[in-house]
Amino acid sequence: MYRFLTLIVLLVPLGCGSSGVPVARVTGKITYLGLPVANASVSFVPDKPGTIPALGKTDKDGIYTLNTYGASDGAPVGSCRVAISLTGPPPPLPEHLAKAEAAAETMQMPGKPLIPKKYFSADTSKLKVEVKPGSNEFDFALEGDLKP
Repeated sequence: MYRFLTLIVLLVPLGCGSSGVPVARVTGKITYLGLPVANASVSFVPDKPGTIPALGKTDKDGIYTLNTYGASDGAPVGSCRVAISLTGPPPPLPEHLAKAEAAAETMQMPGKPLIPKKYFSADTSKLKVEVKPGSNEFDFALEGDLKP
């Protein structure tokens, strides 16, 4: 009897985050103009209020795996809006600021966008998915021109 209860206690948290929202494994590939997008930040923002977003980063082949509560646990089940962002290296600081190490860290500006900025926000990307229980794969082929 005790073994059975212990098993139930151990299995109940599987697939759920600390807030009780179930998560499901999510992977996929991101391309821009047909090429893999390396080192991009990916976030799935759940439509359900109060649910934390899932985050990930693409590898050199544009492949990502999402994390919500732990490593590679996935994204909250349900409808999610998607944001993908990637910028180049920050521009160099003026010499007089670069010498002040503390100021240099707080004043770094992000680099130029390497994919269209509309994808940087879940509100403007127009990318939406439905995360289902189990394993999910969502590939995104980004389009559009980079604006100066």
